[in-house]
Amino acid sequence: MRRSRTPVIAWIPPQTAIAVAFALSACHRSGEEKIGRTGGPSAELSSKTTAKDGSTQRAPGTDREPIVHVPVGAFKAGSSPLEPGRHPETEPWPHSLTLGPFRIDRHPRAVPEPTAAGGTKGGVRPGFAFEEAQVVCAEGGGRLCTEVEWERACKGPQSSVYAGGDSPCTGPSCVSGYEVEGLGAGLEWTSSSFESRSPFRGQHVLRGSPHGAAPAERRCARRLADGETTVASEPVTFRCCYGAPNAQRLKDPEEKVAFREVDLPLSELGSLLGASERTKELTQDLAYFHEDAARTVLARGPGDTMGFALTTRAVVWSPAQGVEILVVSGRSGARTAFVVAYFTAGSERVLAGSFIMKNEPGPIALAYATSIRPRMHFSGCWGCPGETGKLLFRPPESLVLLQP
Repeated sequence: MRRSRTPVIAWIPPQTAIAVAFALSACHRSGEEKIGRTGGPSAELSSKTTAKDGSTQRAPGTDREPIVHVPVGAFKAGSSPLEPGRHPETEPWPHSLTLGPFRIDRHPRAVPEPTAAGGTKGGVRPGFAFEEAQVVCAEGGGRLCTEVEWERACKGPQSSVYAGGDSPCTGPSCVSGYEVEGLGAGLEWTSSSFESRSPFRGQHVLRGSPHGAAPAERRCARRLADGETTVASEPVTFRCCYGAPNAQRLKDPEEKVAFREVDLPLSELGSLLGASERTKELTQDLAYFHEDAARTVLARGPGDTMGFALTTRAVVWSPAQGVEILVVSGRSGARTAFVVAYFTAGSERVLAGSFIMKNEPGPIALAYATSIRPRMHFSGCWGCPGETGKLLFRPPESLVLLQP
């Protein structure tokens, strides 16, 4: 009979798709500087208002120049792990891109009126057809914007999550830091297409969001394919850009090896644990289990690996395209074992979940099978009833740690 243990402490983060409720304020700021066509400040009074949640709105009916200048500069493209509403299979990890200057329509083109036959004038779907948008831009001396130009115009000088700042804003009055209006209020064509590595390879990239979408879906980094069933009946509009197109483009998320063992310095693990109040206590007398301790875990049970690899090293786990999770087991002091997991995006790591076992000296091994991509295990006695826990990945980007 194995030793008894006190109850386990587990934490599971909330789902990433959350509803955000916010109320708008009617306070008007006069005399605010704007970004004009030359990219510099203007003496013209601004009609922007700031809501209580910090998002920026535009008072309707304001006369503005129809084309906005976006200056040369760098911005943070992509989205971070656990960002509400994030879709990791289409949105790349955060990375810096530098674009040359370009100009962009302040407003999207008005959606055509439906025809008597139920379609739209000049298009096979509601709104504008892709080819029609190209022709209209060319006739006006412009071109369709690339998706990175659209994202830079949306995120503004501060690389904000939403067009209005770090909180969602709704409707055509939503204005970005570059004074571009209505970004995220509807679907818009871009000149970009998904790469061959994407499940939507070859399809046109839409930016923005369907009408009536949840606030989290209005993020500047949101990417959709024109062939997705969820947007097939949605009207699509567009806006034109002017000047030479920027050659920079986003790289679609890669599908990586499902599991790979890595060496994580103990000091780096200590920094990760210390960054969260939920795991800060584990930094006391922190240690890894010995590399051969996995054999001890196996020997405590029937001795059959059941097709799994057991290890006490850290594991980088890719349960789905665009998702990487760092999973680590270790001990704090003599009688506390733990398993922690972090969503990883390059050098950025976000705590995905933790499982803390009191009165458990270990060792605790991690177990994985390449044929079972969305699941991992942790165990102190492999094959023993009640001694093995699970890490379960749930799309689009959440993780559950449990022990039956």
